[in-house]
Amino acid sequence: MDNGLKQLVEVSRLFGSDPSFVIAGGGNTSYKNEEKIWIKASGISLATIDENGFVSLSREKLKLISQKNYSNDPLLRENEVKADLHEAIVAPKELRPSVETSLHELISYRYVVHTHPTIVNGMMCSLEAEKTCKVMFGERALFVPYTDPGYILFKVVAEGISRYTAKHGLEPSIIFLENHGVFVGADTTEKIETIYAEIMTTIGGRLSLQLPGTETTMLKSEIIACVESLHPGYAGFKALGIKSELTDLYVVDEISFSKAKKSFTPDDIVYCKAHYLYIPAQENVTDLLTKTTEKIADYFDKYGYLPKVLALQEQGIIAIEESLKSAQNVLDVYENILKISFYSENFGGPKFMNDEQIAFIDNWEVENYRRKIAKS
Repeated sequence: MDNGLKQLVEVSRLFGSDPSFVIAGGGNTSYKNEEKIWIKASGISLATIDENGFVSLSREKLKLISQKNYSNDPLLRENEVKADLHEAIVAPKELRPSVETSLHELISYRYVVHTHPTIVNGMMCSLEAEKTCKVMFGERALFVPYTDPGYILFKVVAEGISRYTAKHGLEPSIIFLENHGVFVGADTTEKIETIYAEIMTTIGGRLSLQLPGTETTMLKSEIIACVESLHPGYAGFKALGIKSELTDLYVVDEISFSKAKKSFTPDDIVYCKAHYLYIPAQENVTDLLTKTTEKIADYFDKYGYLPKVLALQEQGIIAIEESLKSAQNVLDVYENILKISFYSENFGGPKFMNDEQIAFIDNWEVENYRRKIAKS
């Protein structure tokens, strides 16, 4: 194995195995030499990745993407870019490279590690993200306002890097993306680790509100046993529920839940969909099941799909998915949403993705592919 690829595998597993940096199949990493770039295949978990989980692509062919004119229609444009990405693949042809491949190619450092650290996104998904980022990191980092993933994000970051480099004489090694995460680039994996440590220390030092207990207990509510039967669309699905000091903060009432009712990042939508359903407490289990059935039907009428996350007032959080593994992923990602919401209070409060941004992700074939891979 190429030594650079070997180090890429090691640094990928290091960050991928730490849930404070990466949840489920999120994040991506890359290594490049003069001719090729190796990048994580879409949907592959960084925690367990080996050399077979990366796609190698021709850097020469990737550079052509930045020079082409694509359709103005967002979905058609992304399909065109996807086709050009596939054309640039050296091996293996059967895997799909990360949608952020062109962005990794754009960053000239040999190694790039992109993650979604919880405390970083506490800042990036807050009302004061840009202001706080500039106060804490100044000229050390590039801040990019929320931009739809894919080709448009690539172009926006390219312009940002160009301006930064013209001003400072070198590329930024830290790129913060609002409502998304952070890219760190360096020529060695040791430097990558050092930069990430500095980021976490800097933001951690600004957290005046400390996270409550996150030790979870599994819900034994009677609704868990029959939630799969509350809608025909749940046939064959599995439900899991948790309760903790953290979840308790957000299921007190609809006001508390309003701070975690929508998605913060594209990854949230991939695993949990974009909207989460609050179920008010009832006098007995029969009434609770009736109310839950009604709320699920109303949700489906409004959004055209079934909720994956149910928040039961004064009880806890329920995730429902096609398998227990997928349901656990939903719980993990939604619990992270709660943490991000809590940390955002240090920076002015939570800022969700808006409806237009959510619609783009929901309708994007690339993210639907990631959903499929994540369930396999």
